[in-house]
Amino acid sequence: MIRGVANYALKQPGWKISVEPRGIEEQMSLPEDWQGDGVIARIGSKTLHDELVASGKPVVNVSGIELKGVDFPIVASDYQASAELAVGHFAGRGFRHLAYCGPDNIAYVARHCAAFEKEAAEGGFSCEVFRRDKGLQNKSWQQTREALVHWLESLPKPVGVFTWGSERGRSVLNACLEAGIAVPEQVAVLGGDEDELLCDICTPPLSAIVTPAEQAGYEAARILHTMMEGKPAPDEDVLLAADEVHTRQSTDILAIEDQDVSGVVNYIRENIQDSSLQVADLADLVGLSRRALERRFNQALGYGPAHEIQATRNQLVKKLLRETDMSITDVAARAGYASHEYMIRAFKKETGKTPLKYRTWVRAR
Repeated sequence: MIRGVANYALKQPGWKISVEPRGIEEQMSLPEDWQGDGVIARIGSKTLHDELVASGKPVVNVSGIELKGVDFPIVASDYQASAELAVGHFAGRGFRHLAYCGPDNIAYVARHCAAFEKEAAEGGFSCEVFRRDKGLQNKSWQQTREALVHWLESLPKPVGVFTWGSERGRSVLNACLEAGIAVPEQVAVLGGDEDELLCDICTPPLSAIVTPAEQAGYEAARILHTMMEGKPAPDEDVLLAADEVHTRQSTDILAIEDQDVSGVVNYIRENIQDSSLQVADLADLVGLSRRALERRFNQALGYGPAHEIQATRNQLVKKLLRETDMSITDVAARAGYASHEYMIRAFKKETGKTPLKYRTWVRAR
């Protein structure tokens, strides 16, 4: 987030940034004798809020914590969008049973969980939530860990578990390891945010949603700038939607009971660069009629094979736009589109952005 603020500041003459590096539980306050013009803060207490009000400076809040009486403009993550992304990630891998694990005594985590439960219910998925008994609230982590193991063992398998963040995802993976639960075959785990280092060193490496933290910093700085110029703040909170899952080993599996559907999905993902992929040819591959394949796809995944082809193409397009400097024409060819014009139309229909605008947007985050 600080990097996003710095990227905005680089474009402004005379901006100087003062950063207060504190831990999440440490008390925050303005530096003594600070003479700045505006503040971007994670406001987690009424004490800090009152101090910032007393400073008389414009303030932008980048916390998801809801405090009564705190009415600074907010830039934060869109929990509903993250829930949709998480459910879609599990659904695309054939999971029908879902679960959520997070520190259930924190209000903003409860909102994150509620968004996931809502999205799961609307998609027709079962969803279990890890809730500590009141007697465990003040117990040791080992006792809580035992309760987590018991909960994981009780879940219907295979199950996709969504967690509040990377740290809680690591705890779930460690509990699975302790209990001898196979990951991702029995329990697939997806973290609610991308802490790249922590995710990479988990056993197995943890898949996670890439939250738009840099974009949030940039947007917070932009709003603060307008306020420092005497212009009004936005009337509504600015909620930024994540649009990417960094898939690692913890969810890298197809939990699809229908072996014909599973085989076709694997074939699509391995041959997506082939612009001649057709549903009829895929049906021939597994000895089914087109109508029978579409029916079985819908029974297993809730959508047809044509949707799988399109979604897989666009996922590859996003990756190439983010990670390479390939031309739009070359991206289209690599992703199996017959023409770059068709890719542009299909990509904009899904994302609301042209490929070039998406590349500019994602690199500014």
